[in-house]
Amino acid sequence: MIEIFLILTIIFLIYVFFYKQSNKEYSINQITFINLHKINDLLYEKNPIVVSRCPQIPCVTPSTLLNTPRFNTILRDYLEKKSDALPRSEQFETFLASESGFHAFGNIIWFNKFHTHILSQHISSLKSKLCFGSKNMIRTSALHTIIIPIEGNYVCSLINPQFEKSLDNYKQFDSIESAILHNGQIQYIDVILKAGSILVLPAHWYYIMKQSEPYSYYGLLEYHEPISILNNYLENR
Repeated sequence: MIEIFLILTIIFLIYVFFYKQSNKEYSINQITFINLHKINDLLYEKNPIVVSRCPQIPCVTPSTLLNTPRFNTILRDYLEKKSDALPRSEQFETFLASESGFHAFGNIIWFNKFHTHILSQHISSLKSKLCFGSKNMIRTSALHTIIIPIEGNYVCSLINPQFEKSLDNYKQFDSIESAILHNGQIQYIDVILKAGSILVLPAHWYYIMKQSEPYSYYGLLEYHEPISILNNYLENR
């Protein structure tokens, strides 16, 4: 019994070790959507990945949402670019992703692309959101975070995990300029995102989503395994 416990402990510690690893360089990999089946080879490098030439997601286009009565009532003013007054809670974003079919899309197209070991399909899960407008700085805790612009353009400012000690209160930063004002040593890169391009981020990176034009929105998928779920829980306590 003790031997089994020791073996499981060693396996868990190795698992944690690999989860905590990150690439300290600013390198971005690129791949086209038609070659998405090869993305697994790039995930081990723990660099951000830009996926280009991606098809439209029909279930969450403005026209589809406006033609769906239960969404028309909530989102009409935003989608018709009259008002950006929307609930900004995680519950609202998760509800829209689930009810619109975006979560189902993620499960069909993306979920199995991130299975990197024999147990992945049994212990992994996918979380999804539909996010509107700009977002303050976020730290990725999921093994892989997929950002999918749907309407409008975004500038996604990325900060490498090596600057973690300079970002204790990262959630307060609503722009990369405010982060640099806090600590001028921070280095970053900007990735321009629009419909047809997708950004995949590894764990522990920091990012700010800044819309380049009003009334933009994007989909977010988070690929989790038990270690990232535990980490996410501890960070949000």
